[in-house]
Amino acid sequence: MSRAAAPRNVPDVEIPAPARRIVGRVRGTRPGPFVLVIAGLHGNEPAGVRALERLFDTIRKRDTPVRGEVIGLAGNLAALARGRRFLVRDLNRAWTRRRIAAVRAQQRDVEEAEQLELLELIEDVLRGRESESIILDLHTTSSESIPFCTLGDTIRNREFARRLEIPVVLGIEEQIHGALLEFIGARGPVTVGIEGGRHDDPASAEYHEHVLWTALIEAGCLDAVDVPDFEARRESLVRARGGLARFFEVRTRQAVTPGDGFAMRPGFRNFEPVMPGQPLADDRRGTIVAPEAGRIFLPLYQEQGDDGFFIVRPIRETWLRLSTLLRRLHVDALAPLLPGVHRSRRRPDTLLVNRRIARWQVTQLFHLLGYRKRREALGYGAFTRRRHDLKF
Repeated sequence: MSRAAAPRNVPDVEIPAPARRIVGRVRGTRPGPFVLVIAGLHGNEPAGVRALERLFDTIRKRDTPVRGEVIGLAGNLAALARGRRFLVRDLNRAWTRRRIAAVRAQQRDVEEAEQLELLELIEDVLRGRESESIILDLHTTSSESIPFCTLGDTIRNREFARRLEIPVVLGIEEQIHGALLEFIGARGPVTVGIEGGRHDDPASAEYHEHVLWTALIEAGCLDAVDVPDFEARRESLVRARGGLARFFEVRTRQAVTPGDGFAMRPGFRNFEPVMPGQPLADDRRGTIVAPEAGRIFLPLYQEQGDDGFFIVRPIRETWLRLSTLLRRLHVDALAPLLPGVHRSRRRPDTLLVNRRIARWQVTQLFHLLGYRKRREALGYGAFTRRRHDLKF
């Protein structure tokens, strides 16, 4: 690991080679927040790693004053070296308690070794400051795309993401299980996933840089006056968003399994409007059409992956404000009074819903209260809320 000379305002800046797990680390001379940035969990998404390298290099060269600490990590080093999403298993679908326990007991493949090393490093740097931390996870997409972010639907996550000037997509945690941010987010930090654009688009690394500088200023690590090109970076994000809504919610997901023969029809871009019945893709069963009106999200244009596409719709700001008010008033305490709804005895953060009794707009109501559906079985739906949702 190469080590840069320490400038006066940044006593500890490290710029390792790209193949290193720690891409960079800066400790300021003044107290402040802790920001952890992870990039390259998928090996065909190197733009985030490049953006981190540029960020730390610029901080060093400009002698930028920093508060707190910022660390950048590279995720799946083996897959990054080969330019593949993953080699054996998707590293961003393996972060469940059961899976981690199995990996700790016995490592069987390269991704499990990567996961264990990454997990131990994350736990080490987060220890004792989980709830005060901000964690960003950098990704890119296989389709043409503007930058946007995804997050677990908590008040703190929403409020931080709102300040990043890019569209925010809620509800993907209902559809994708085992993601790294879902696992870490249960410990209380602010967690936001950032998508910079298409994998091989040079602009994706630039957009990631713009978001990183914005995030560090909004977190309080940097002052805007010490980032001379900050306004230009922020304006670039605003222009990219154009007239799109600030918040969207996932409505449906098209799952893909091995052997489906799934093939997305060409030319779809993230957030492109689609109409009910519009052909979107094909598989061995025939044509796959849009189930409802909305905007297509994360259309799959790569060999690996189990999410064919999603459909999202914009959310009105008034609903978000209502949701925040209801959560702060702890209205969810009254939810078990509704017919067919009771709180889980084993998990106080989970509401169980009898679908034969509670049918009317249950999912939409629980979304307002901060609960997301985790599973559906035997006529019951389980809706879970993060315990740290209201922690400030």
